[in-house]
Parts: sequence; C-alpha cells; structure tokens
Amino acid sequence: MNERKIRVLHVGIDSHLGGIETYLLKIATYIDKEKYQFDFLAFKGSEPCFRKELEELGCHFFYIEQRRKNYMAYLRDLNALYDKEDFDIVHCHLNSLSCIEPCMIALKKGYKVIVHSRNAGNIVSLKSRILHKMNYYCLPKKKICCVAVSDFAGQWMFGKKGKFTVLNNGLNVERYKFSETSRNKIRKELKLSNEQEVIIHIGAFRTQKNHDFLIDVFKEYLKDNPTSVLILVGDGPLKEKIHSKVCELKIDKNIVFLGQRSDIPELLSAADKFFFPSYYEGFPNALLEAEASGLYCVVSDTITRQAMLSNMCYSVALKDPITKWTSALGRKVNWDRNTGTQKVKQARLDISGEMQRLDDIYIKVINSL
Repeated sequence: MNERKIRVLHVGIDSHLGGIETYLLKIATYIDKEKYQFDFLAFKGSEPCFRKELEELGCHFFYIEQRRKNYMAYLRDLNALYDKEDFDIVHCHLNSLSCIEPCMIALKKGYKVIVHSRNAGNIVSLKSRILHKMNYYCLPKKKICCVAVSDFAGQWMFGKKGKFTVLNNGLNVERYKFSETSRNKIRKELKLSNEQEVIIHIGAFRTQKNHDFLIDVFKEYLKDNPTSVLILVGDGPLKEKIHSKVCELKIDKNIVFLGQRSDIPELLSAADKFFFPSYYEGFPNALLEAEASGLYCVVSDTITRQAMLSNMCYSVALKDPITKWTSALGRKVNWDRNTGTQKVKQARLDISGEMQRLDDIYIKVINSL
C-alpha cells in the first residue's frame, strides 16, 4: 500500500508573472511527485499564472473570493477551505506581511505553517506599509517556520535578530547555458546585427523594478553608444507609462518591448549585458539566470551579495549619479560565456541542491512544529 503523499498548499500565486510565480512553477516541476502533492490557493475571477502547466504537473487549485472585493467572503472561503481539506503544510510566499490571514487562520485550524519571505523591501501603498508594520508584531513567529530567500529578505520580514532559514533560489543551470545558435536566431528575429550591443532587462513593470531610472540611464548611455539596443522583457501595470516615456524621449528606435516571453534562455544568449537597477529584491531569479548565461551584469546596491557571482556583477549605488551607471554599463568584458553555468554550480545555486534543502525544511516542519 502506497504511503499518503505530503500535501502542501502554496499561498501567493498571482495572475501577473513575477518572481514568486516563476519560483512556484520551478519547485512544482522538480519536487519529488511520489512524495509530495502541491496545491495552490487562487482567487475567483482571475487566471493564475502557469495554471495549465501546474495542472499538467498534477497540482490542484482552490479558488476563494478576492480579499479586496469582499473581505468577509474572503475570510469565509478561507475557513471553509481549511475545514474541508487536509493539508500537511500551508506554505505562504510573501513579498510583505500586509496580508497574513491565510497564515493566521491556518494556525488557528491546526495546520503547520511556513512563511517564506520573497523580497527585501516594500515601497507600495501607504496602507500596505501600515499593515506590514502592524502584522510584523501580530505574526506568531515562534509558531511558524520562517524561511527567506536571502539574508536581506529574512531580516526585512522577521527582524535583524529574527530566526529564519535561508533558502536561496536554485536554477536548472543547463537550460540557461549560453547558445550561439540561439543568439543568432533571436538577433535575426529582432533584426539586430551581430555587431550591435544588446542590453537586456527582465522584470515586471512595477515600481520595484525601477524602470523610470533604467530608461534615464539608457538615454544617457546612448550619447556615447548610439547603436546600442535595450530589450525589456515583461508586462505589468507600468508598461504603458514607460512606453510613453520612451517615445517622449525619442529613443523608441533603440528600445524593444517584448512583453511576457517563455524563451528567456534564448533571449539572454542574444544579449551582451544585463541591467538590473531594482529598488529592492529578495533573491532575484532573473539575475541568477543572466549569470548562468555568462552575461556581465550591472545591478543596484540593494541586491544581496549572495546572488552576485564573482566579477560577473558590478554593483552601483542607487544614490550615485547617472554617469556612474553609464560608466559601469560601458565596461568592456571579455570572458567565455560558457563559464556562467560553472560559476552557478560552484556557488551551489543549482536546482538539485535547492530541492534537497526544501525537502529538508518540509520534513523538519512536519516533525517538529
């Protein structure tokens, strides 16, 4: 007779693609499916990211009312779900503590709970900031398992003296290995010559990713590098605003908006440099992917050092003048891009190591909390 699988309910998937959604698809793909059953909390009236792919992996979705539409129905649905189902772990993936009802109700119902900090800052609405601060004191940290994607993310969510386990993002490194064939294919598709310098940014069009500043830097960079091209990959609420700014600055011929893409490894191979001036990050998947592709990366000083591999990354302070950023972008680099995958493996940031650490955390939670 087969042993019952360990059921894990994941909370935090959204209809907009972001780091959490990419991470959830990854762990659902590589987790031991003989041992674990992954389920997902989603909202009525919305289409969760990667729903089809996750269902094909054997995952189930449970839909509840949206919190902002009907708060009482939201609470009612949460309670009903926890009463009806029999999860072993409720794993909450959070960018902030502004919404902890799924955690608190799960604890009340006797479930074992993991709160997983996925970010190292939150500069959204004033309401969210207030809720985050209030809930920081309400969250019973001794009754949950605190996990963070980096030291920055853990300290931000659980306090500088808080106890948490760091679970860095891992990568299927071979998938992101540099490919000359992909490079030529994508450049041909985008009508880019082999001689043109291509800078790429991958990230949702949200305040966190700092697209306004990114465009300002690139505009200045074009003065000395007029044939360079910036590729922007992603969608989000600020996309139209950024597109309008690009047109107003009359640099639209040098910037390509590609929207949401599934061929990220190929796009990275086509690029020469990766630009990532985020206001804050937890442990950025996009940066790790760029490093695996062997790209030279220019990043903000808010990025955790745990995600920066040797001389592949150059960090610039957000408060520094634009000229410091353009100088960093203009650095000449010459190395074998195939060494990127080796560096990720040497840093133990490959997928196999991450899956083993996640399994260890789940077993520890089941046995000790």
